[in-house]
Amino acid sequence: MARSRSTFGKMQREQEKRSRARAKQEKRLAKRDEDQPEDGAVTTAEDQASILEALARLHEDLAEGRVSLEIFEARQEELRSSIRVD
Repeated sequence: MARSRSTFGKMQREQEKRSRARAKQEKRLAKRDEDQPEDGAVTTAEDQASILEALARLHEDLAEGRVSLEIFEARQEELRSSIRVD
């Protein structure tokens, strides 16, 4: 009768292969996380300028009564959280 070929060496190789695949996946995820800005921060100067313009328009809207104070504060917080401070 033929014996099963599942030896300790084969099982160990398979386990090492799975371990390397898991490490590779974690490395990819870490690299992807590093490439993305933290907390939704905007990175380009043009995006920063557009956020500042949006803040200015928001202040004008509040001064002219087009938005309520509650809406103003909520939008202002959203915009401030996306600004990157060096």
